[in-house]
Amino acid sequence: MKKKKKQKRSKKPGMSLHRLVKITSRSLSKAYEDFKNKQKIKKLKKINLKKREEARGITKEKKELKLREEQIKKEQEELRIKEEELKLKDEELRLKVKEQKLRDDEQKRKDEEEQRQEEEELRLKDEEQRRNEEEQRRNEEEQRRNEEELRLKAEEQRRKDQKEKRLKNKEQKLKDLEEQRRKDQEELRIKEEELRLKDEELRLKAEEQRLRDDEQRQGDEEEQRQKDEELRLKAEEQRQKDEELRLKAEEQRLRDDEQKQKDEKEQRRNEEEQKRKDEEEQRLKEWENKFDQEQKLKEEEEILKVERLKQKDEEEQRLKDQGGQKLKEELTSRLETFKTNKTKKN
Repeated sequence: MKKKKKQKRSKKPGMSLHRLVKITSRSLSKAYEDFKNKQKIKKLKKINLKKREEARGITKEKKELKLREEQIKKEQEELRIKEEELKLKDEELRLKVKEQKLRDDEQKRKDEEEQRQEEEELRLKDEEQRRNEEEQRRNEEEQRRNEEELRLKAEEQRRKDQKEKRLKNKEQKLKDLEEQRRKDQEELRIKEEELRLKDEELRLKAEEQRLRDDEQRQGDEEEQRQKDEELRLKAEEQRQKDEELRLKAEEQRLRDDEQKQKDEKEQRRNEEEQKRKDEEEQRLKEWENKFDQEQKLKEEEEILKVERLKQKDEEEQRLKDQGGQKLKEELTSRLETFKTNKTKKN
């Protein structure tokens, strides 16, 4: 439109050819500059739009990646919590089984201890009954010895009475005999009787000594048996004390084992937690490295795109410059043609 207007103006009278050429050249240059500026603005807008779209795409990808990462972390945390709950349930079940076993062992030990105590009580009762029977036997033996002594005394008295009676009868018979012979025989009989009584007395003393020796021996045996029984009871009491100490030591050992297991469990849990944290940190580092590498690749790709666009712009600029040169040559040729035609008309 500008060109037509200028051509119309060139037709006005009084306008020189030089002015017309100058105006035409200026209009073409301005039109070309405006066209070039508009093209640059369009390209810059396209580049900015593309960059904004890529930035939005990168931001969106980052958000999606972050959401996926949070989802993965959440799922891993839920999985870890479930695994931890399963481990805790297994450990609780194992502890319950162990506790039940300990209770069963304790109940079994108590039952055995009660049974052993009952057996010991029965044995002590039997022992006491045996001692009572032994005491009763000793009393019966003592009573029997007393009855035997009484019987021996009665027998001795009876024998003495019989002897006195026989002596009296003999004396009465001997009175009828010769007085001297009676006296001699009486003296001899008395001596014999004294010897016999002495022998009988010695025999009774020996019997009494034997009974006393038997009684002493039985007393010594009973005393020794009581001492042995006391020693056995003391040994049994010491064994019970040793058993109580052993049971206390066993309980202490079980408590120590339980505390050790708790410490080991806590240590394993801490080690697993540390291992899990290390693995998460390692995965996070790997993801960060991967993300950095991807970001670096994207930046390199963006740089390459910018360089390609720059090269493309330069190529387009170069082509436009070549086109502008051709356009100038064409305009110059047209102006020369126009000038020649104008000259011919004039």
